[in-house]
Amino acid sequence: MDNSEQCKNLPTVLADELSSHLTCPICGRLYSEPVISIKCGHTFCKKCAFCASICPVDGNQCDTTQLVVNRLVVGQIEDLLIYCQYGVMKQNGDFVSDPSGCQEKIQIGKRSEHESQCSFAPLPCPNSEVQCGRFRKSELESHTEVCPYLPCSHGNKGCEFTGTKDQISEHLNHCGYRGLQNSVSIKDFNLQTRLLEENNKELRDHVNVLENKVVLLEGSKTSIQTQLEGCVREITSLQSKYDNLQSTLDQLMSGRNRRSITSPGNTGDYSLRSRSNSSSNLRYERPSSFGGTKRSPSSSIKEEHWQMPFVFKCIGTLKGHKDIVWCLATKRYKVFSSGSDSTIKVWDMENLAKGCIKTMEGHTGTVHSMAVHEDSLYSAGDDRSIRVWNAKTFEEEKCVENAHDNIISAMIVAGEYLFTSTFSLIKVWEIRSLTFKTVISGLHHWVRALALSMSKDSLFSGSHNTIDIWNTVEPFNLKGKIDHTFGSVYSITVTPKYVVAGFSQGTYNQSIQLFCCDSYQHVQTLSGHIGTIHSLITSLSGRFLFSASVDKSIQVWDLENMLPIQTLQRHDGSVNTVIVVGDFMLSGSEDKEIKVYRYFQMQMGFALQGVT
Repeated sequence: MDNSEQCKNLPTVLADELSSHLTCPICGRLYSEPVISIKCGHTFCKKCAFCASICPVDGNQCDTTQLVVNRLVVGQIEDLLIYCQYGVMKQNGDFVSDPSGCQEKIQIGKRSEHESQCSFAPLPCPNSEVQCGRFRKSELESHTEVCPYLPCSHGNKGCEFTGTKDQISEHLNHCGYRGLQNSVSIKDFNLQTRLLEENNKELRDHVNVLENKVVLLEGSKTSIQTQLEGCVREITSLQSKYDNLQSTLDQLMSGRNRRSITSPGNTGDYSLRSRSNSSSNLRYERPSSFGGTKRSPSSSIKEEHWQMPFVFKCIGTLKGHKDIVWCLATKRYKVFSSGSDSTIKVWDMENLAKGCIKTMEGHTGTVHSMAVHEDSLYSAGDDRSIRVWNAKTFEEEKCVENAHDNIISAMIVAGEYLFTSTFSLIKVWEIRSLTFKTVISGLHHWVRALALSMSKDSLFSGSHNTIDIWNTVEPFNLKGKIDHTFGSVYSITVTPKYVVAGFSQGTYNQSIQLFCCDSYQHVQTLSGHIGTIHSLITSLSGRFLFSASVDKSIQVWDLENMLPIQTLQRHDGSVNTVIVVGDFMLSGSEDKEIKVYRYFQMQMGFALQGVT
C-alpha cells in the first residue's frame, strides 16, 4: 500500500503501515478532514463526501447537510507517526524516507512543533537566496560567515536589495530608499516620550473640550433624527422618480437599438453578437489588469466605434464561483474567471444563458492572475505554481510547481516570454517550453501589476513608490523608471499617451495617477474612487478608461478631457477585475459574481452623465 499522502499540502510518509480503518471508502487514502454522515454512520474525507452522490458502503443517497466532523478519527490520525518532511524525498512519483535527512518520527498532531525547529529545515541565504540558494538551518550560520553577498546599507529603511560589493556600490546610486529617514532610535524614542509627558496637561484640556462638544451633539440627537427621517422620505420620492425616468430611457434605447435587454437575474438574450453595423468590433480582445491577451493578427480593428454620449448598462449576472472573483481573461468568445475557490471557470459569450460550461481544477489556492497566448491559458496564484491549459479543450497541459517562493501576484505575455511577478522580483519563462529563463530582482516590495507598452517592447512593473520599465527581450535590462510618492501600485495600463497607475487606499480619493509615456512625468490625478484600484483597462484607442475599486464601483473615464463619464455600482463587494470585449464589459467581484455590461449610444436629448 502506498503510504505517501499529502497532509495539509506537505509531503507525508507514515512510519507504520496505515490501518484500513483510517482510509476513506471513496478515495482509498488516509482521511483528510474526516466527516461522518449522521444518516448512514459512515466516515469520508470532507471533499469526497461533497463529490459523491451515492454512499459506496451501503448504496444509499448521500446527504451533505447531515455531515459533522468525526473527532475520534481526527484524534487517531493526529497520533499516527510520520517522518519529518525534511527527511523524505520523491522517488518514482512517491515520497519515501531520505536517509540523508532528518530521521525523527513525529506524531502528525505535533508536526508543526517539530518542523518549525528542525535543524534540517532549508532556509534561504539572508543576503541573496537567488545567488546562494537555501541551506539547512544547522549549516546557515557557517555559510553567512563566508557569503560574498552583502545587504544594501539602507536595509534599516526597508530596502531588501543584496549583491556583491560592486553591485551594492552601483545600486546605492539609485536606491529608492536613499532619501528616507532612518528608523527612530531608542534614545530619540525616549526623548519623544518625555515631550509627550510634558504636554499631557494640554492634551487633557483638549479632551475636556471634545467631551463638552459630545454633550452638545447628544443634545441635538432628536433634532438630527427628525431631519434624517425627512431626508429618507425625500430620497424615497426621488428614487421613485428616478426609476420612472430609467424605465422611459430603457424603452427609448430598446427602440433605437431594436434589441430587448432584460434585467439581471431574469432569463434573456445574453448573446455577444452585436448589431450588424458593429459586429466586426467583437474581433478584438483586451486583457484584464493581471493578464495579457493578444489581438487576432487578422483583425483590422484599430479603435472602437464608440461616440459620446454613451452609457454601459448591466444586462446580466454570471454566478458559479463559491468565493471571491479575482481575475478575468478572454480568448475569442470564451471568458475565463478565477478566484479564491481555486478554480477557473469558462463562459461561452455567445450563449451566456447556458451558464458555466467548464470548471478547470488543479490549483490548491487562490488564482490571482491569468494570461492568454495563442491557444494556451496560463494561470498562477497562492499555490506558487504556474499551470498551462488548452484554451480549446480546457485540459491542463503543463505545470511548474514552486515556480516562486511566494504568492504569484501578476503575469503577462510578451513575444516569446512569460513574465511572472511576486514579492520584490520578476521571473522570465520561455513561453512554449515554460523553462526558466532569468530573474529580475531587487524591486521595491510587492510587484502586483504588469503591463506592456503599445509596441510590446517595454514591460511596466509597479511596486512601492516606483514604476520600472524593462526591455521585453534579452537581456531584459532596465530602460527607465517612474519615481513617485503615491505608495504601492496595484494596477497599471498603458495607452499611446499615458501610463495609468492605480494605487492603494492610502491615497484618499487620488488613487488613479497618469504619467506621460515619453517624459515619465506626472500629468494628472483622476479623483472619484475611495480606496484601492484593483484593475484598470482602456479601450483599444486609449480614449476611454475603466477602473475597478474596493469601493464596489466601476468608473468610466474620458481620457481626452480627463473627466468621468459614468459610475457603475452593481456589485455588493470590492470590484477586483474588469475586461472589455468589443461592445461588452465584464467585472468580477468580492461578492462572487461576474456582471456583464453593454455599450449603448445615447441620443443627445437623453444624455445622463453618471447613470449606473
